Amino acid sequence: MIGLDHIPVVVSDLDRAQADFRAMGFAIKPGRFHTDGIRNAHVKFPDGTEIELITATNSTDELTSEYLAKMKTGEGPVYFGLYAPDREAVAARLKDLRVAAQDDAGMISFPSTSPLHPLFLGQRNKTPTDKPEYFAHQNSATRLTALWVRDSPELQDMLKAIWVPLTPMSPCGVLGITSGLRASLPEGDLFLVPSDTTNVVAARVEVRQLSRVEAVFKANGVQTKRESSCGTEAVWVPPAGAHGIWIEFAEPGGTERAGTPMDRANLRR
Repeated sequence: MIGLDHIPVVVSDLDRAQADFRAMGFAIKPGRFHTDGIRNAHVKFPDGTEIELITATNSTDELTSEYLAKMKTGEGPVYFGLYAPDREAVAARLKDLRVAAQDDAGMISFPSTSPLHPLFLGQRNKTPTDKPEYFAHQNSATRLTALWVRDSPELQDMLKAIWVPLTPMSPCGVLGITSGLRASLPEGDLFLVPSDTTNVVAARVEVRQLSRVEAVFKANGVQTKRESSCGTEAVWVPPAGAHGIWIEFAEPGGTERAGTPMDRANLRR
């Protein structure tokens, strides 16, 4: 397991969601036609990580049914993806562990009856139709580097089984979370936190310059919260402005700050 893959953010109005993400300074790649009626658009990064804006109008299969059920309770992510470049090795490991999993258009997903259902393991979606302008984000964003997701014993066991280390952590920022675990990946982090309302609480987007983020937000009237925590400045857009998810914008180094210095102090106790 190398890092993050992408998160599909379910929205009730795709055009409005695209406008709001453009106001945050993101370039948008148009989606494609889906036979099940799904419409989508992409916030893409050069490394293959992505925030996907997605909606459905009719219940034609299990996927659209889940999206529509999500929209009844509010917008936001239903699933989250991790990047597994050696898909065969992971699939073999899951088979050895007798974990129910299935091939889903090249991804590894888990049945709707499984506690692991919100998770999928992907290959990152780099395609010949990706153009340089789709990566030219006005806010200087470069990649998706962290997710805060609902903790569960099953998720912890699965991550440990596929060789992902877990350590105690003290999440930084505006989330009000006082405990959790950090799954450290070579290209990002997964924070396992208590959540009663959503599978994916927050996402971190790495940017080259936080000052550019703030300039874009000020020009476009984006409501934010700025936090100084663990020695790193960050700007957060709350779920009301990001369609059901907290989005943190931080400069390089933000992927490490949840482990320093606060976590080291906690681990010494």
